[in-house]
Amino acid sequence: MMGELATASRVHVMVSYWWSRGDGLANHQLGQILTRAAGVDEVNITDPQSIDRALRIAVADPTVLAELDQWWQMVETRRDGNNTRNPGLGLEQSIRYLTDRLDAGTITPEGLGECRRQVAAVDQTITSATDLPELVHPDAQMLDLLARYLEARSRVLALA
Repeated sequence: MMGELATASRVHVMVSYWWSRGDGLANHQLGQILTRAAGVDEVNITDPQSIDRALRIAVADPTVLAELDQWWQMVETRRDGNNTRNPGLGLEQSIRYLTDRLDAGTITPEGLGECRRQVAAVDQTITSATDLPELVHPDAQMLDLLARYLEARSRVLALA
């Protein structure tokens, strides 16, 4: 009994962790597993509370527990152990942050410093994710986000 609880707990944590990395294809698969296991119409795969509730139900079923255990290991393998989040998840906010600052008119040296730190952080995230599925095989939305980011990034760097 204790071993089953430990396994269920470990699987719950690992599935939550790899879900949070934002691998769209893998998370779609997870949504199908959880929807089937939770007996609901559809689990909201983008909502952490919905995922957590569905996982609590799912890990109680030994068959689904085994399927979820395989799922997180598959995602870890698919991402080659790289735990960098999908860079597309925060890119929209970063672009908005940079363009809001740049479009505000005069930019102070402090504001420029903040923009440069934002660019450095986003660059690091993108560099860390270059081998991940989201950047190896980007979809149109990711390509659009990257193009918009490069434009905002260029505007920041031009203010040297």
